[in-house]
Amino acid sequence: MDVAEIISHHILDHDWGVTLAGFRLPVTTHTVTLLGISVVLLLGLHWISLGRQSRTGRLLTTLAEEYVSFIRDSMVLPNMGREGRGFLPYFCTLFLFVLFAALAGLVPGMRTATANISVTAALALCSGGLILYSGLKFHGVIGFLKGFVPSGTPGWLVPLIFPLEVVSLIIKVCVLAIRLFANMLSGHMVLICLLLIIFIVGQMHVAAGAGALIPAMGLEIFMTCLELLVAFLQAYVFTLLTAIFAGSVIHTH
Repeated sequence: MDVAEIISHHILDHDWGVTLAGFRLPVTTHTVTLLGISVVLLLGLHWISLGRQSRTGRLLTTLAEEYVSFIRDSMVLPNMGREGRGFLPYFCTLFLFVLFAALAGLVPGMRTATANISVTAALALCSGGLILYSGLKFHGVIGFLKGFVPSGTPGWLVPLIFPLEVVSLIIKVCVLAIRLFANMLSGHMVLICLLLIIFIVGQMHVAAGAGALIPAMGLEIFMTCLELLVAFLQAYVFTLLTAIFAGSVIHTH
């Protein structure tokens, strides 16, 4: 297997789809990964909610409460105000889901689902739906549309400003998808390339490949630790940007 095949094996999703009554149901490594993450989160959080009887359960419950407080006090309330309290469950779920989807790629045999643009686009559409719902809920249809035109804008500029503001909102949702996809894919590509240095140099000369083993593996371990940090950072940024964009339509000009 050459270098190109190894890299494309990591990037491309694998489809084991089944056909039911003439309808093809796609079953891929990424859908299986996302399903597994959902099951783990549902069962794990349910177990934590019932675990107050034991010392470990109480500790995990305390950590969960601190996590919810962190999402509420550092993301939701500062950017959305008191109006964002009702959306707190979504932001707590979003952070954990993006985090676990990113960390899953570090498990042997699994894939980083957030390195798939279709997955990040679906997450961005969910956040876009929340942004749209926030504007309609607190301002109504007319008030929401008025929010696209800054107060004091001359009437003759409205036909120009309004479509630009609408496009700006669409771009914000697209940015959520593209930046998460690009960051996760590039990080894992770096890991692959560092590992392949050993085999590329080894094809030139066996001794050179053995000499490249220690520095390449050292860089690989360093980048793996960095990927752990990146996974938390990407989950934080994705959740924070969603709160900022939602807050911008709640608290208009």
